[in-house]
Amino acid sequence: MSAWRELYRAALLPAFAAVVLAAMWAAVYWQVRQERAAARHEAVLQSHAQARTLAENTGFLLRQVEHATHLFKLKFEETEGALRVQDFGRRDGLLASLLPRRLALPVALYGADGRLAASLHGRFAAQAGAEGWFRALAGSHSDTAQFSNPAAGASHAWHIRIARRLDGAGGRFAGAVVILVDPALFVDDYDRLEPGPGGYVGLLSRDTGLSTNRIDERVFNDGTLAFSAARGDAAGGAEEAVARRPVDGTERIYAFRDMPRFALTAVVGHAKAHALARFERRRAIYVAAAAIASAVVLAFVAALMQQARRLRDSTQAAHEAQRQLRAAADASLDAVFLLKACREACGGDFILVDVNERGAAILGHPRAALLGHRIGALVPAWRAEGFLDKYRRVLDTGQPLEEEFETRTGTPRWLQHQIVAIDDGVAVTTRDITARKQAELASRQQQARLRMLADMMPAMIAYVDTDEVYRFQNLVYEQEFTRMGVQAIGRRARDIIGERRYASLQPWVRRVLAGETVAFEEVEDAQPDGSARSFEVRYIPQWDDEHGAVVGFHVVRTDVTALRREKQHLLRLSTIDALTGLTNRAGFMDRLGAAMEHSRANGSLMAVMYMDIDRFKPVNDTHGHAVGDALLKAFAGRLTHALRDTDTVARLGGDEFTVILERLHRCEDAERTAAKLVAAVAAPFDLDGVRADISTSIGVAFYAGGDLDAAGLLARADALLYEAKQAGRNTFRTGGTLAGLQPGAVA
Repeated sequence: MSAWRELYRAALLPAFAAVVLAAMWAAVYWQVRQERAAARHEAVLQSHAQARTLAENTGFLLRQVEHATHLFKLKFEETEGALRVQDFGRRDGLLASLLPRRLALPVALYGADGRLAASLHGRFAAQAGAEGWFRALAGSHSDTAQFSNPAAGASHAWHIRIARRLDGAGGRFAGAVVILVDPALFVDDYDRLEPGPGGYVGLLSRDTGLSTNRIDERVFNDGTLAFSAARGDAAGGAEEAVARRPVDGTERIYAFRDMPRFALTAVVGHAKAHALARFERRRAIYVAAAAIASAVVLAFVAALMQQARRLRDSTQAAHEAQRQLRAAADASLDAVFLLKACREACGGDFILVDVNERGAAILGHPRAALLGHRIGALVPAWRAEGFLDKYRRVLDTGQPLEEEFETRTGTPRWLQHQIVAIDDGVAVTTRDITARKQAELASRQQQARLRMLADMMPAMIAYVDTDEVYRFQNLVYEQEFTRMGVQAIGRRARDIIGERRYASLQPWVRRVLAGETVAFEEVEDAQPDGSARSFEVRYIPQWDDEHGAVVGFHVVRTDVTALRREKQHLLRLSTIDALTGLTNRAGFMDRLGAAMEHSRANGSLMAVMYMDIDRFKPVNDTHGHAVGDALLKAFAGRLTHALRDTDTVARLGGDEFTVILERLHRCEDAERTAAKLVAAVAAPFDLDGVRADISTSIGVAFYAGGDLDAAGLLARADALLYEAKQAGRNTFRTGGTLAGLQPGAVA
């Protein structure tokens, strides 16, 4: 049995160390797996977000091209076939109103016989009558544009073709208009799509299998790339893609977005090394930390094993001593000394005639080695402490002595002893109460520290018992009560704070006395100067030692007046545009909603102006953003100067501005204001030596009540702004939103 016990003791610490290390490394392994999965999931989400952006950008431009073919069809049929491609695609033509002129998209017009009638910006086949797409348009009376992705020669080049049927008199087929879009326009968009080093951006045709791709700055076409959807739900709902054939030697995390209407798929992939770089760094840190911790654990266990071995040796020795000490029964908790007076022969000393084992332990010698020796010789410090004089006094007077005192020599200790006279000597019982005294001192010091900490806290802290009597208050609460001219300690809360405030606080008091921690906000009555303090208040129940009943509660009352004012100040700042100092979009939408609510409630007329700066982008691109910002501020200044103080001027972002005109008498008031703004902006701007000639286009929407919301009214003004721009800019357009307010225009 002893052998098994020794084996158990020897194996306990190594086994414990093995369990700790196994648990630690398992936790590291689990954490690494979790973070790897999270990093990959984040990479898939980023790829999917950029694939969605690519798909939305592509879809938007293709819908604009589709709209352009529809405009061509309308003008072609309106002019009975007289519309020329060159007129349609000229600088100020219909195509330029929908698409940026820099795109220079190839446009072609085919006659009813399939022959090329005219083209612009590109080369087209001279005869298309035999091609499937042309026959499909000729045989269908649908007004829907046709999308296809034909190859465009060698090197896997291809285009996105948008074709629309043209009708002549009587609905007969009169030919087709065709616009070609190079897919490289979408994948080479660095402003919206930047997947990082080694990232991949691709647009794939589902009809032909052709694709246009970008890796870093290299754009290329391919006819063999294909992707499939990843299995499972690893991406948490994102459309993850897997390359069926490696694009190059770089591993990537792909995501896709289908565009079924155009038979296209947008794919974006982040290089795996770049996407997981942060994870790899964290994994290295985890492994290094775990290795260091393992070394520390092993060293600590080794030290513990050595100490345990020493402890076992000491324990065995102690057990041997205990077997010897058990012979002397010791029922008392005190050290007992029986001393016999030696009188003059020993110089007033006492002989130790008996001692229990506890007393022998205090003297630091075995009991057998102490008996018969003079106590003054055994413990010289007792003579210096005056113990021998006390023994003689008790012996002479016969009066017992009981006291607690701290020793003045050697290691300081607190002792409690009783001295009783016996025949020709004294019996002394002594107990070491150092621990109790230290505990009492520590308790007093702890209370003092807690009191000091409570006094240092900026909050008001108090303790109230179940009778709602104040039993404790910190310095801040004391100052508060002093300001009120009352003394709180020992008095009921009801008598101090008054009936009205007591009634408002009573529900919270009932809840905390029921054992619930409660928190609420309290606002004091306004002061003579109009100010009022706000407090965050917490009531925390105090349970008894058995946690069976609430014996009182703690009050923590914090003045949050300054914090509340700061929050209100920050809220005001959040509605201001940092560049111009005008109201920003958030503040504008709040103000517009309030203005419309006032208009509905009072039946008053109001107007919203939506404007932007004509030719702002050339100024910004030519002279830089600093000049552009200066122009925006100067523009804002002219608007503010030209309007009433009651009008709200806001900058929504970029070069877009809005104005709210309230309490109008007639629509003409807003029209005069719009004309005034157009004239004010037309004057040249001097921006630190840079002359800027700009204008503004304005859409003015009226409102006099109804179910229209703020977003709808703003959208109406935006549409009128678009009409103003279509009319040549440097003008405004007005329109009503309710019956009786008819749209109009003033140049």
